[in-house]
Amino acid sequence: MTIAASRKEAAMWLLERLVPDTGVNNVAVAFEVAGRIDRGLFAAALRAVLARHEVLRTVFRADDATLTREVLAADQLDVPVVDVPAGDDGTDADLTAFAAEPFTIDGRPLVRAGIRAGTDGDVCCVVVHHLNFDAMSTTILLRELLVAYETVAAGNRPDDAPVAALAERTPDERSVAYWRKNLDGLRPAESGLWCARPAAGAPSLRARTVHHELSEPARAVVRRFQRELRASEAVVLLAAYSVLLAQHGAGSDVVIGTPVNVRDQRGMNAIGYHANLVPLRVRLDPDADFRAVVKQTRGTFLEAISHADVPLEHVSPAVLGDAPSSWRSSFFRHLFNYVPGTVDASLTLTGMPVRHVMVENGYSRFDLEFFVMPGKDATTVRAAFCVDAFDTADVGLLLERYDALLVQLGEDLDRPVARLSRRGASDLALSASPPRTAAMTSVLDAVHATVAANPDLVAVRDDTVAVTYGQLWSAAIATRDLVAASGGSTVAVLAPRGAALAAAWLGVWLAGARCVLLDPTQPIPDLAARLADSGAAPVLAAEGLPVPGALRIPATDATDAMRADAPSGPDLDAVAYLEYHLDAPAPLAVTVTHRALAGAVARLAERVATGPAVTAWLSSSATDAALTELLVALTTGGRVVVAPEAARADGHALGELVRRHGVDVVQAPPAVWRQVVEHAGARLAGRAVLVGHEPLPRPLAAQLRATGGTLHHGYTTPGVAGYAALGGGWDGTGVLPAARVFVTEPGTDHELGIGVRGELCVAGDTLAAGYHGRPELTEARFGEHPTYGRFHRTGDLARLLPDGQVDVVGPLSAQVRVAGQRIHLRDVESALAAHPDVEAVAAVGQATTVAGAAGDAPDATVVAFVESQKPDVAERLRDHARTALPLTPELVVLNRLPVTVAGTVDRPALVALAATRARADVDPPDETTVALVGIWTEMLDRPGLHADSNFFASGGHSLLGAQLVQRVRTDLEMPVQLADLFANPTPRQLAEHLQDAFWDDDEDDD
Repeated sequence: MTIAASRKEAAMWLLERLVPDTGVNNVAVAFEVAGRIDRGLFAAALRAVLARHEVLRTVFRADDATLTREVLAADQLDVPVVDVPAGDDGTDADLTAFAAEPFTIDGRPLVRAGIRAGTDGDVCCVVVHHLNFDAMSTTILLRELLVAYETVAAGNRPDDAPVAALAERTPDERSVAYWRKNLDGLRPAESGLWCARPAAGAPSLRARTVHHELSEPARAVVRRFQRELRASEAVVLLAAYSVLLAQHGAGSDVVIGTPVNVRDQRGMNAIGYHANLVPLRVRLDPDADFRAVVKQTRGTFLEAISHADVPLEHVSPAVLGDAPSSWRSSFFRHLFNYVPGTVDASLTLTGMPVRHVMVENGYSRFDLEFFVMPGKDATTVRAAFCVDAFDTADVGLLLERYDALLVQLGEDLDRPVARLSRRGASDLALSASPPRTAAMTSVLDAVHATVAANPDLVAVRDDTVAVTYGQLWSAAIATRDLVAASGGSTVAVLAPRGAALAAAWLGVWLAGARCVLLDPTQPIPDLAARLADSGAAPVLAAEGLPVPGALRIPATDATDAMRADAPSGPDLDAVAYLEYHLDAPAPLAVTVTHRALAGAVARLAERVATGPAVTAWLSSSATDAALTELLVALTTGGRVVVAPEAARADGHALGELVRRHGVDVVQAPPAVWRQVVEHAGARLAGRAVLVGHEPLPRPLAAQLRATGGTLHHGYTTPGVAGYAALGGGWDGTGVLPAARVFVTEPGTDHELGIGVRGELCVAGDTLAAGYHGRPELTEARFGEHPTYGRFHRTGDLARLLPDGQVDVVGPLSAQVRVAGQRIHLRDVESALAAHPDVEAVAAVGQATTVAGAAGDAPDATVVAFVESQKPDVAERLRDHARTALPLTPELVVLNRLPVTVAGTVDRPALVALAATRARADVDPPDETTVALVGIWTEMLDRPGLHADSNFFASGGHSLLGAQLVQRVRTDLEMPVQLADLFANPTPRQLAEHLQDAFWDDDEDDD
């Protein structure tokens, strides 16, 4: 008799449809004997057990939208015992491969068996599909196989009393009501842990495991807590696991899945799929201590067990309503499983010792599973994790922190959970980066040393004009006198890069005043706003710049009566300059001291120069990059070569500048390097090549390394002078801190460990003094650390790497929520930039509201602006995005990305462009899109849907999605898979995907 599968069984089948040809739902039971297994006896024992258990003879059949099951007669079942080839690596990889081989849901048996012959004994392995089997079934099947083998070996008939499949009872309405109430207000998990990998495209569900044996101090704490807190070992360890997850980004409303056996007393020996995953919801009060967490966990655990008769599939639609969904569990990504020893270690088989063998199937549909295996002498935590979500090293560090957390709780049980350390031994062993000695010499003193020793040495070279140190210093003294006579303390300097600008900056400092960094090419309204905000008076302007009321910068071409007065200051802690954010909607400047400036210049000189440096002056004078280019040369007795504007876009011009003047150091942002590297490349060999201010794309890094120059990729942040970190390009993923850095939980000062994403903080003597005229912002962005001293909260997402480097992701504000999942725009950019046809990418998030979503939760559309000269690159990029990202962004191809005067990507301009595109009339939907909107509307039973309505955000779920896919196949006669719907959840996106697939197939046919 054929009957429809249950909702729980259908959900498992749908997962296989999402990741076909995998063994994600396979369960293995294996044992090793110290001797040889008789193949004939084992085959007979297996036949007897299969004939006895109806559930092991249950097969399933599936069409495009439904799953059915039936029970085969014993004589219809043929499960041969095959040989499993032994591997050469000494591991159980061969058994894993045997367990991972997928079953076909087409009416064939969902069980197979094999024997691996080993040097010291044989291993028997039986694999059963999870539709007919669960973890508890492994113990029952193992016991019955051994008994049947012994019986057949003794010449007797094995037990053939039939065992009917255990029918699970209908969920109690009281249990359903309990779960609806308990999970009320729960939102689906938006993202993984902070130490997880960025979300990718189609999941592989491949898994690995890491084992950790709890330290004796940790085990002692657990034993003590069992007595003092009157809680079982499982509850104590589960409570600690919830705290660990919360510390790593799971939030204060932690939901953990745990499997619960739902067999009744009469069915305890029944084989089958008789376990439900229940969500254990623990709301962590940050002010509560661990006692309160254990108490809540114990109550939640006991209540969950008493209402475990309800499969999640019965609950999620009622609880989550229209919240965006995905192939994942809607409630949790992390599991906890307490697995006490269930296999008798003294088992034998015809006199041969038997050892239970743990065989993995190599897959996991959850991000992370903690299997706690207690023993008399040791407690082992087996962490199974999906490789789509984690790296092995990060899971090892999580286990280490779990152990450290238990020990810490034992030392201070009264401490609120929010104040517990988030770090383990490896984290504590990694220094926050070596402390630096504060700068004791100002840049003025360093420059004057060369003025006094060699005044005729060339300091500034501008095309054919050379200005000596003596001439430059004399002009600076004249500027000092001019500023002193004006009585100004904040001085704006407007001049193109050149000797006049250098002398003006030095002269302002000699007068004890501070400079406002400006670029004369900036729009006049921007300049006016910055001048008004800074309160600058006077304004110094170069000859030829029509600035009303400005004082003219003294000439630098004096040949007589040169002055070499030594600087009489300034105080190192006095402000040297104001630097305005170029992408801020309103004027916003940081104030930087002479100490910070001197430290930044000295450290950069240490990295890029071994003696007097010859630098190209290429950066905008509105940035401190222009200061460092100038001062790295002048403080080392070198010279700065003024680059013409053409050198920022013409590689020939830059290359000729480097060749003619022997330039050692060239610095520019990625947008400038992309334009010049091809033609300047040959001239860069042996030079220091600096890329700053923005992330360095891998293809550009490869081009720059190919020049033969020494590549340095730097990280800058407005609250730190110069570079906060500077690395060697793409030898790895990070950059080496140039100051003391650490990573904290966003919104708090709790330090995070290696590999955990959080807010990057920088300490040390190169910090800015604060924000000009914004004391509240200064207080918010700068703090005092008990160990590192004053520090700056950068507002950037980053993680520490095991080698002490730092991997900077991007601004915290660049995280957006798309279809219920949180993703960082820089991860989108990195994925798209990996495509060979892409030169640069900048992604922006366009805020929207999901129609019909619970609470009208804010969502976003990601618009990726791509710089490429390749034709039809958008189509290829869409295909690439479907495999590399969990979303397909809207793609806009540009010949060049817009840039600021500093050469960095003008993101505000892109945000405005995205908004303009959104307001503009879009192309009317094509016939396929219109047809899909009709199917959406009918199946979701919701009027008002349109071409951009997200299926899952509009009330859809996996089971309904399978039916929708079947409708599309039938009505439109187009090949579509369930995975296509997850990757393209709107009618417009799915229509584009189907049309792309159609044309690809058509081309293949040709």
